Amino acid sequence: MQVSELLKLTNWFDEHFIETGVSQKFAALHSILNNNSSARRNHNQQFQSFDAQKEDLLNAIGVINFKSLSLEQIKFLEQLNIVGLVGSSGIGIIEEILFKNSLDITTATIKIGELNTTMSAAQRTIQEIKTTLSKSFSLDEHDEIPEDSVLMRIYFQQEVSIQNLADFKKLSATWYDIGRGIAMAQNKSPEDFEIIGAQKGSVILELAVAAGIATTVSKILLEGLKVADRVLDILKKAQELKKMKLSNKKIEQELEKEAQLEKEKGVSSILNSAVDSLKLDKTNQGDKVEALEKSIKKLIDFTQKGGLVDFVQKDQDDTDEEGNSEVRNELKSLNSNISEIRLLESKNYDQKEGSEK
Repeated sequence: MQVSELLKLTNWFDEHFIETGVSQKFAALHSILNNNSSARRNHNQQFQSFDAQKEDLLNAIGVINFKSLSLEQIKFLEQLNIVGLVGSSGIGIIEEILFKNSLDITTATIKIGELNTTMSAAQRTIQEIKTTLSKSFSLDEHDEIPEDSVLMRIYFQQEVSIQNLADFKKLSATWYDIGRGIAMAQNKSPEDFEIIGAQKGSVILELAVAAGIATTVSKILLEGLKVADRVLDILKKAQELKKMKLSNKKIEQELEKEAQLEKEKGVSSILNSAVDSLKLDKTNQGDKVEALEKSIKKLIDFTQKGGLVDFVQKDQDDTDEEGNSEVRNELKSLNSNISEIRLLESKNYDQKEGSEK
């Protein structure tokens, strides 16, 4: 994660956690639960209602989402153990502790106390980072990403991980085709995907790409996620039929066939949308359309095999006021696409969490 990216995360945390008093609201709920727990032990004190504190906390955490954050920023918050404590998942955790089982005030007090401790520790860590970094760095300083470009990260993991030179050669060819098609459609070249760094672990490449290229890639990723959602819904129905052990295999086979057709239709729809958006002429620019179609297929295949592509969002005011209005519009579209991607990812996360309970 870049220093500027980490600094922006601390500012985001200030806005969504410090200014709204999330930690204090956790503490307030824990305090009244603790008093009630003491009252039960002493048998001579009345219980106090904690509805107001509960609602105050749920309202504060319920509106928090990660749509403006990069995957690296979210991963950092996961290390602080607070990603699951906000949004719908956070509300679900609080309500389950307080209501879904018959209320055991002592257990509820302990569990809310643990969440309160986690939130307080995260707040201290973020504040320490901000204090330390702010002494030497400023968000106003320009980093290595030009104003008209965006930082894009490619995560080579799971089925598209790089373990050896053979994997490296194969995936380099895949990304050459992806980059070539998208670049050609905008009268650019694969060289416009400029590699500026790499990270350890699962191989992560960092690239500086023009805002227009980033927007096109993000739109393909967004539409690809929507197609994947529809395909998964169909495949889930096929799996449900398998579990029911019905003798009629035809329905199951038809659903699997429908899932494949949905995927093919989805790729065609994404291509048509991209062609219209980039104002390509299918008759006179067939080579560009063909290259773009290959890019779309390979990019969707890459993500379906576990690879990830992410962007570090820029504020529109990160560019000069008198700068290129086209770049500002591209950044606006890019940020909108990323926000939608995050919401879809959050929905899938909540569904996964629900299915595991």
